Amino acid sequence: MARLIGTAGHVDHGKTSLIRALTGIDADRLPEEKRRGMTIDIGFAHLQLPGVGDVSIVDVPGHERFLGNMLVGALGTDVALLCVAADEGVMPQTREHLEILELLPVERLVVALTRADLADEDTRALAATEVRELLAGTRFGSDAPVVAVSSATGEGLDELRRALAEALQAPERPSRGPWYLPVDRAFTVRGHGCVVTGTLAQGTVRVGDAAVLEPGGRTVRVRGMQIHGQPAASSEKGRRTALNLSGVGADEVRRGQAVGAPGALFATLCLDARVRWRASAERVRHGMRVRAAIGSADALGRLFLNAHEPDLIQLRLDEPVACALGQPLIVRRHSPSELLCGGRVTVPQAKPRRRSERPVGSGLDALELDQALLRLAGEAEAGLPSAEASRLLGRSVRDVREATERLLADGRLIALADLLFTPETFRRSSERFQERLREMHAQRPSAPAHPRERVAQAAGLPWTGRQLDRVLARMAEEGRLVVEGTLVRDPSFQVPLTPRQRQFLDRVKAALDEAGVNAPSIGDLARALGVPPQAVEEILRIGVDRREVLRLAVGLHYTPETLAAIQEAVRRGFGERPFTAGQFRDLLGTSRKYAIPLLEHLDATRFTVRRGDQRVVAR
Repeated sequence: MARLIGTAGHVDHGKTSLIRALTGIDADRLPEEKRRGMTIDIGFAHLQLPGVGDVSIVDVPGHERFLGNMLVGALGTDVALLCVAADEGVMPQTREHLEILELLPVERLVVALTRADLADEDTRALAATEVRELLAGTRFGSDAPVVAVSSATGEGLDELRRALAEALQAPERPSRGPWYLPVDRAFTVRGHGCVVTGTLAQGTVRVGDAAVLEPGGRTVRVRGMQIHGQPAASSEKGRRTALNLSGVGADEVRRGQAVGAPGALFATLCLDARVRWRASAERVRHGMRVRAAIGSADALGRLFLNAHEPDLIQLRLDEPVACALGQPLIVRRHSPSELLCGGRVTVPQAKPRRRSERPVGSGLDALELDQALLRLAGEAEAGLPSAEASRLLGRSVRDVREATERLLADGRLIALADLLFTPETFRRSSERFQERLREMHAQRPSAPAHPRERVAQAAGLPWTGRQLDRVLARMAEEGRLVVEGTLVRDPSFQVPLTPRQRQFLDRVKAALDEAGVNAPSIGDLARALGVPPQAVEEILRIGVDRREVLRLAVGLHYTPETLAAIQEAVRRGFGERPFTAGQFRDLLGTSRKYAIPLLEHLDATRFTVRRGDQRVVAR
């Protein structure tokens, strides 16, 4: 895995000169930096270290006015190189930069006593003592290596290289998760198009990878790549990397954005983070204005505390930023720019909550993720959209899908379209839908069924399209309702009849039963009963709605009793023997006009099973 060294220290304590002496590379790339003799933006270099290989170096500004740029460089650092001038000792920015490093996930630190050629032995010893006293109160400890160096004479450079190599050889956690790269520069290369640079924060990126630019959701592709000025096929966490992107122009990319694998990044206005508070941070107020450094972005917003977990904060930002699960960040007071806390993002797209509300949490292993997903699904009465689960948990769509599959396998979760239910929430939401449907039946007893969207809306259930299809199909399978195209009805509901309608329907049913297999048409029924065809058509529609008559085709109706008699005749006539449509027609003594719709009905109701041109009575 690639490693990253980040410098830190007071302004004009020789950080850039030391990097130039170590690497031969001038990290001051801006004309203004060269004119003023101080670093104002992050610079980059690289060097070979024994036993480690090629290592990236980020040179950050020390002046307090450019603290935001220092944070961009420090985020993601593996080993910090704290520069303290041997002839001046510890200074204000030395302390502040060390506090920032303490709040970031930087595990190891090496101190370079720079400008050693300008200090005598006593002054060097005093500076080293000050440094160790300063480190003694930190998690880095007073035993961190302290090396006296001179960029002018070369003194101590080899010893410093060995100390850095030893610090970098310490075991590191593997880089998991999809790749992403916070963008600190974007420019155009003639003949190639847009190029962005940054330090790869996670994972491995390869030429040809699809990617997304956030904020903005712009889909791009990695056309080419360079590492330390040389073409490369892939890059990994910790490497300074230049990506040639297709699908976007350099004028459409800005510092503060990030590019990453699909699902790695979230554009967010609200995030949760678990932090360490600066020991001297005072007067931290719920809802106070702050400035947050995350990736290469420096964003304004407000900080909200949590009554249950003091180390958990929520940031609500003025403008969206690109954010990843587990990404480090630093929070400062807006004015004056006082360092407050630092830590890692736990939920990239959080839901705004009250101070007293307990958070869902993140940074979860598989078991914890399953439990958190169940909790969210159990709180979503109308079903939890899987994309919403991903957002609230701060996990990729793939992680949520894997957790969903585990929970589906043991019956603890129900997935319908993109909605996730627990068995209990599905039962409650189904009952809500049924209750509203029954109310609508009671309000309009003449209507045999109601539009499904209208019922869902009346029940306060935001199901539409495919969601509604899948939910209602599941309810129908469980016998909770009957779906008739775009209409639904309660299984127990029947349209009430007036005495006159009851008498007329009974007469029509009797005429159908008397005709048997060769059911009369609407016109034939009208003539036989001496009534208008429209009256017959209307009473048949009511009979169908009440399930007292079945419609097999246009103008072709049977009573359930006649159909039951037909089924019994087929069972007696063929037993378990296969039969053709012609044999079926002959058995019933009818014509093709009636035989084909009847066979299709018997197939649909699974009374018969079709095998090629033949059928057999189902067991």
